[in-house]
This record gives sequence, structure tokens and C-alpha cells, in this order.
Amino acid sequence: MLGALLLVILLGFGIPKVLSANKTGAASTESAAPAAPSAVLVDSYVVRPTASADALQATGTIQANQEVQLVSEVARKVTGIYAHEGTTVAKGTLLFRLDDADLQARRRKLKLQEKLALLDDGRMRGLLRTESVTQQEYDQVSTNLQVLQADIQAVDVDLAKTQIRAPFAGRIGLNKVDVGAYVTPSTVLTSLEDVSQVEVTFTVPERYAAEVRPGQTIQFTTENGTAPQSGRIIATEPRTDVSTRSLLVKAISPNPKQQLVPGMSAKISFALHVTSNALVVPTQALIPTAKGYALYAIKDGKANYRDVTTGPRSSRTVQVLSGLSAGDTVITTNLLRLGPGAPVQVASGK
Repeated sequence: MLGALLLVILLGFGIPKVLSANKTGAASTESAAPAAPSAVLVDSYVVRPTASADALQATGTIQANQEVQLVSEVARKVTGIYAHEGTTVAKGTLLFRLDDADLQARRRKLKLQEKLALLDDGRMRGLLRTESVTQQEYDQVSTNLQVLQADIQAVDVDLAKTQIRAPFAGRIGLNKVDVGAYVTPSTVLTSLEDVSQVEVTFTVPERYAAEVRPGQTIQFTTENGTAPQSGRIIATEPRTDVSTRSLLVKAISPNPKQQLVPGMSAKISFALHVTSNALVVPTQALIPTAKGYALYAIKDGKANYRDVTTGPRSSRTVQVLSGLSAGDTVITTNLLRLGPGAPVQVASGK
């Protein structure tokens, strides 16, 4: 009996120690096991084929459709100014008149001589019919008449040069001379500009030279706050500039409200070619690398790292030429917290 009692007492003291040891060992085992990584919340974008245009950006200058600095062909004194600064005039409007007193006097003299020569010509023609004079005598009188008429035409040409008229319809600039000023062919009288439509000139890199053609549409904006404007390419230089390796392009744009002023700068954008099934992604999905760019796609709930080749881009999207397929889901946020194979959870997607 005493032996049995001692055995029970020993067992009572040993079992708690064994249970305590088992619990401690289990807890130690549980604490040693690594915790599963939590999924990273991300936003996503589903890649779908879409139309994309290879847009070229350039800076250009707005110029008048026609512009000229008006000067006199002859050296004379200004006797009249009819050009009102800043106004619009029609083609042929008289703008300046120069002193023509000597030319008018010469013309009157020649007209009197012509009158007498006409009478002589008529008399000689009648005498020639009756053979009272020779053909040679009549030819001499007729030639004198023709010389006088040619002199009158020459004076009329000189008189026309004393009247400065608008060569085309446009807006008058600031007058540079006043009545009484003596002007020469090197003296600028005023300027005339046709701004009913404007020209937009700009350059494109030589690698795009073969893709720019007349008839293409451009879009441009200016610094004066007007709405975006459109224009049409009308011509290009036949060769690129050797010093800049660029091609000069000219487009034309309507200007009915005359809000586009010559000399303004223009920010130009136009599509070189359009792709109907391009794969584009938001620009924030790209990760710069030593080789170019990469991104993360979602595969089986994990981040799948991919190197990609990019193409044309806009301010928000970029075209991916290789490395993606239609239907792939691209991660656009929390990229710094990701690594290849990291579990992800989509918070929102497009």
C-alpha cells in the first residue's frame, strides 16, 4: 500500500511538468513558423486594343497670310496720306499720294502735241489717198504721232507710281511718314497684313520628314487664351536644314475673328499615323530600368514582373509594343511596395 501511494504522488508531480513542457514546446514551434505575407492593395488597368495616334509635338510661329512693307518706287515728297492706322482696306485702295506736279505738266504738254499730230496724221492720210504725198512722208507723220502716244504712256506709268495703293486686302499698320516728308525707295511708309487666315510654320525632326504630307490636319494653341485651333498643312520645304536636321513645314488656319496675331508662338500637335489596335497603359504603370521600362501585371493573384518595349506616348498613356497582350491586367499603384511574386489585392480597377 505504501509503495502504491508513493507512485501516485510521484505521478502527480510529474504530469504537470510534462504537460507544461509540451505546451512550451508547442508555443515555441508556433512562434518559430514564419507568418504569411499580407497582400498589397493596388489599383489595376485591363489592357484592351484601342485606337492610338502617334502624335508629334512642335513649337511654331504664326505669320500673316500675306504681308508687305509699303515703299515708294520713286523719290518724291508725300502730299497726301489716306491710310488710317489699324484699319482694314480693300485691294486697290489709295493709301499715299506723292508730288506729281511736274509729271502732270509734262503730260498736258504731250497731250497738246498729240492733238496736233492727230490732225497732221488725218490730213496726210487724205493726201495719201489722192497720191498728193508719198508713203514715206505719211509714215514720218504717223511715226511722230506714235512716239508722242508712247511718251504719254510712259508719263502715265510714272504718275501711277506717285499713288501708293493696297496690293491686297488687309490691315494697315502704323504710318512711318507724315505729309511733306521726302521719301525714297528705301523709305518704309507703312505695313499691310492679310490676317483673314494665318500661316503656321514649324519644324519637325528629319526622321519624320517622310511622314509629313500636305493635307494633314494639325492642332495648336497659343498664349492668348483662345480655344485650340486647327489648321491644314499646305507645303513643306523640299529638303531638310543641314544645320538643324529638321524639315520646315507650313500650315494654314482660318482666322475669322482675327484673334491670331502674326508673330505669336504656337504649340502644335498632329498625328503622324493612327494604329487601330494599339495596346496602351497609363504612364504611371511604367518602371524605369537600365534597359528601358518594365511593369507589373497580375497573374494568379501575384505581381508578375515584365520588361516591355514602349512606343508613342501622350501626357497620360503610353503604347506598349511588346511584353503585353490584350486582356492582361496591369498594376498602376503601390509599385514601390511590390516585388516579383508578391501577393496583391485589387482595390479598384479600370
